[in-house]
Amino acid sequence: MWLSEQLLFFLAKCLYKSETAHSNDMKKALSDRSEYDRYRHGQIDKILAAAEKYGVGICDKLVVDLGCNDGSITGGYLERGAREVIGIDIDDAAIHWAQEHRSSQNISFFLSSTASLPLADDLIDVIICYDVFEHVSEPAAMLEECYRVLKPGGKMIIGTWGWHHPFAPHLWSTMPVPWAHVFFSERTMLRTCRRVYNSSWYVPNMHDLDESGRKVVGKFTNETISTDYLNKLLVKDFVKVFEKSKFAFSVYPQHFGSKYARWTKVFLKTPWIREFVTAYIWVVLTKQVTDSTTSSEAAATSGS
Repeated sequence: MWLSEQLLFFLAKCLYKSETAHSNDMKKALSDRSEYDRYRHGQIDKILAAAEKYGVGICDKLVVDLGCNDGSITGGYLERGAREVIGIDIDDAAIHWAQEHRSSQNISFFLSSTASLPLADDLIDVIICYDVFEHVSEPAAMLEECYRVLKPGGKMIIGTWGWHHPFAPHLWSTMPVPWAHVFFSERTMLRTCRRVYNSSWYVPNMHDLDESGRKVVGKFTNETISTDYLNKLLVKDFVKVFEKSKFAFSVYPQHFGSKYARWTKVFLKTPWIREFVTAYIWVVLTKQVTDSTTSSEAAATSGS
């Protein structure tokens, strides 16, 4: 155990110094709230490019930003053509802040539970769930709720990654070693994160500071990562959840963008290898229009 911690700490220090695990843009964003908002808002280009590529349009649609946190992205969908946007999250403080600072005539925010959405049946045109589904502790139950609130023919697009992604534990600044959670135990990894965090050369980012701007004491005291925070599902596990849902769906695995790693795309169709070389997955789910739905709509039209 001691030797593995020493090795991992050595690797973390080397990679932290060379900043290979996270971009300078991310570092800058994490150091300042306004920069973070600009960084997050800029990600809308990535989200909507994928949505357009895979047939999910938002123009003149009622859109849900599922897992909106404090709404730093939510308003961007309205700017890009959505008719109305609803942000939903389980974080009480984040939703309260969004309601106070980001609400408008066509943007609203609501608190939800992990498996219940505060929306009526057959209401929503599009649900966008970006960088959130790996955190959902009850993904099957959440999909049921999404199916319930979508209109027939409505679509949901999910952007997420599997547990064998090189940086799946979300420990960007303290653990820049790719696949550390695969090659080392969680106990070793989190102990090393604590050591990195307490090192004199470690520069705190936005998430390391309290309201007074002081570095938070006592981080990384756990020795496992809670599944309430990350569900630890592999790509194949996500696929099984989608298969058991009522949705029609398609999964679009993405290869790494680095020129040194693009060659890995040849393995995206190889089941066990793809877990390690899939940079991201986009999933499009569609609530199909059933015969009964069509009949009821026709009856309503004829009666009007």
